[in-house]
Amino acid sequence: MKIKSKSGIISRYWWIPLIAGLVSVGLGIWCLCDPMSSLPVLAYVFAGCVTAAGAVYCAMALSAPSTYSGWGWMLAVGLLELLCGIWLLCIPQPVLTIAFMYVIGIWILVVAINGICEACAMSAISPAWIIWAVLLLVCTIVFGIVFITNPVLSTVTEWMWLGLALITYGFYRISFGYRLNQIGKRTNGLI
Repeated sequence: MKIKSKSGIISRYWWIPLIAGLVSVGLGIWCLCDPMSSLPVLAYVFAGCVTAAGAVYCAMALSAPSTYSGWGWMLAVGLLELLCGIWLLCIPQPVLTIAFMYVIGIWILVVAINGICEACAMSAISPAWIIWAVLLLVCTIVFGIVFITNPVLSTVTEWMWLGLALITYGFYRISFGYRLNQIGKRTNGLI
């Protein structure tokens, strides 16, 4: 992550990971409390959130090419999330619930691995935070692997793993947003 100017493009959007983390924790708790009735609604909420996140990532990437060297990856992730979210919203509900179980399992693994990359990039700016971040993300990966090993024949126990994966990932995103805010304050908005 190489910063080319003093625009504060990274810390300016600290609230986006915070909101994503809060939504993820909320969905994880809901999944733990009522797994079977939450499935269809959770699929639509997830599709809507992924579509919105993809649009935000695309907008951020297109506004940052001269200030943030990682804008291309941000645009690629945004386009992928946007297309995935639109696809999920367009398929019929019986197919959506089955597709959702596979998509969310893969999504959890991808975003957790991406989060480890984010945490490593942030380690130069905030070294003490990386241990907490990587621990949460490794837990997310483990919970995601346990869930994705057999999502279609899932029982309440399988949904517990999905809920735990969403909660640990949500806590990571909340701490990431908080850390971005702190870095922005510490550098007077230079990063």
